[in-house]
Amino acid sequence: MQEFIRHEYEISAERMGKIGRYHTFLYKNQYYTVIPVHGRTEAEIEELQKMSHYLISKGDVTVASFVSTKSGKLVAYNDRQPVVMVRTSVPPYARNISIGRELAKFHQRGRTCPISIIHCRRIGQWKEFWGTRLDQMEQFWRRKIEMGITTMFDRLFIESFPYYLGLAENAIQYVADTELDEEPVGIDYATFCHERLPDAKWIEGKEHKLATDWVYDHCARDLAEWVRQIYTKRQNASVERIRQFFRDYEQVTPLSAFAWRLIYARLLFPLHYFECVEGYYISEGEREKQAYEQTLRHIVNHSREHEQFLASFVDIVGLSSRRLHLPKIDWFSHVS
Repeated sequence: MQEFIRHEYEISAERMGKIGRYHTFLYKNQYYTVIPVHGRTEAEIEELQKMSHYLISKGDVTVASFVSTKSGKLVAYNDRQPVVMVRTSVPPYARNISIGRELAKFHQRGRTCPISIIHCRRIGQWKEFWGTRLDQMEQFWRRKIEMGITTMFDRLFIESFPYYLGLAENAIQYVADTELDEEPVGIDYATFCHERLPDAKWIEGKEHKLATDWVYDHCARDLAEWVRQIYTKRQNASVERIRQFFRDYEQVTPLSAFAWRLIYARLLFPLHYFECVEGYYISEGEREKQAYEQTLRHIVNHSREHEQFLASFVDIVGLSSRRLHLPKIDWFSHVS
């Protein structure tokens, strides 16, 4: 790695370490991070670079800036693997305000960005993305039925998929109905979001804010994924943390009815189930496969509790007291 950095960037990377997910080093009082960028196009990287530059220009010193190679490119190749390098002058920091407030400020800044974002844009595309993902998994499920069960995971997947298919279809319809029923307002403009907020280690003070984690989307994406993570980890103990998270966020930016409905739609979509199934079938290590099997078993065994959580979401976040209406899912009505 050091030789690659010396050759591509003409930087001497001594005493490399790892903070968070990636290789890091200190050079001339600057903190550098080397990040793999599989699945990101060069056009996306160029937009992410502009997005990070914009936040830095607004005074956010926790955002890392991109470093060009000696030939002026943003993406370099280490053993044929695409990587980028970023740097900042401050170390990773411990937050002194709540995640809700900091996320609201991050979204607030991103909404005012005047740059035209095309390649990283995800807003308004959830139905299409989810529909494609659902169709692909349904086709895979049908092939698995034809091929027959060879592992316990196969059995769990084949038996459970129809339920999660129904849940995903409800989520897609919920987005469609929201777009028909509610009028977006200023809060609903696209902003800087994370592909998966829980994966961003700046929350734990282990990394800087890395543009490679970002997409351009509705703030509901980050809010829903953070709630999903809290619930998945804590389940029944998550209620107060979820309430406090939204209280903190709305102290900075109150949410619209449109935003609340998108948050709920995203929670309805069983992303945790999809990622578990996809992860199992692309993994090669036996230990990894066993971990995915345990995760799927847990998801399936706790599906009723998950339904109860979704059915009571309005009460959990206190929307009923504000007379904000979230349309109910009919087949949740039997859940008490």
